[in-house]
Amino acid sequence: MQDFFLNAEDFKYVNLYANLKDFDDFALIGLCKTAVDNQVGSISVKDEYVENVWKWLELSDVSISAIINNFDGNMSLDEVFRRIKTSCNSGADMVEVFVPPFFFDVDVENIPAKMDECLQAISEAKGVKKVKISCESSFLRYPSNLKAVVYLLSKYKIDYLKTASGLYSENSSINHLNAILEEVKSANFLGVDFLFDNHSSDGFVIDNSIRLARLLLGDERLNKKHFMVSCFVKDFNMLLGKSTC
Repeated sequence: MQDFFLNAEDFKYVNLYANLKDFDDFALIGLCKTAVDNQVGSISVKDEYVENVWKWLELSDVSISAIINNFDGNMSLDEVFRRIKTSCNSGADMVEVFVPPFFFDVDVENIPAKMDECLQAISEAKGVKKVKISCESSFLRYPSNLKAVVYLLSKYKIDYLKTASGLYSENSSINHLNAILEEVKSANFLGVDFLFDNHSSDGFVIDNSIRLARLLLGDERLNKKHFMVSCFVKDFNMLLGKSTC
C-alpha cells in the first residue's frame, strides 16, 4: 500500500467527504478524529449531523460543510432555504447543495428562470457563510455549458463549484479540472471543489491537482482556499495505508 502523496502543508486543501449513507455516532467521531489527526481543511456531512459534529470539532481548525441533497428536485425552495439556515446556525461553516442535474443543461443565452430562482434563494439563505453548488461533471464537458455554469454561480456570488473526477483516467481527470480552472480564473471569488475517488484516481492525481490549481489560480487564491480536493473517508484511509475495517 502506497503512502499519501501530499505535502503536510497541503492537507489544508483536503475535504473529507462522508458517505451519504447514515452515519452513527461512532463513525462520526472517527471521521472527526481522522480530520483532526491529519489536519485536513474541512469535512462534509449530511446537514442533520452538523450539530453533533460541531460539538466534537468546536476547538479544532477543521471547517464543517453541511450536505443538502436536492438532486431529484423534490425539495421546495422554502425547505432548501430553511435547511441552509438551520445548518449555518448549528455550526456549519459552509453548505453544499446538490441541485437537479438538468438545471445545468444550459447556455449563457438560455438561463432557465427556475435555476435563477433556485440560486437566488440559496445565495440569500447562506448569508455570510460559504456555499458550494454541486454540478454533474457530464454537464461541464462542453465549453458552452461550463461557461454558463460559471456565469450563473458568479452572478449569485456562489463560493464554490463542486464537481467530480468521475470514472476517468489520471490524465483525463487533470484535463477536466484544467478546463474548469481556466474558466473560473476570471471569477476572482469563485472556488473549485474537485471530488476524487480511489476507483479512478490516486494520491498523485490529488497532488497534481493542487499543483495545477496553484499554477492557474495563484498562491493568493489558494491561500484563501479557493480550491480544495474532496475524497471519501474510505479512499482517504486507503491512501494513508490504513485499514477501513
